[in-house]
Amino acid sequence: MSLTSKFIQAFDPKNVEHVAWLAAMCDMAEKFGQPMDMEAEINKNPMNIKIQKRDALDWPHIHFCLCAVYAKAVLNSKAFIPRAA
Repeated sequence: MSLTSKFIQAFDPKNVEHVAWLAAMCDMAEKFGQPMDMEAEINKNPMNIKIQKRDALDWPHIHFCLCAVYAKAVLNSKAFIPRAA
């Protein structure tokens, strides 16, 4: 099973922890290019899926797919939607 498939199958758009982590990954994407340990940040995922440095190049695709899964769930009223602060 591919790493992308593992994330997609494990991600639950109704789970508050999963959505909060995805939001943090979106924040991380906005800071891309700044010093950070991407591997460590991704590995904080509540699904307990671990990546290695060599997998970091796959992250943009995985992130895009997770965002698509979440967007579909939002459009179908099947997602946790955080309240704006």
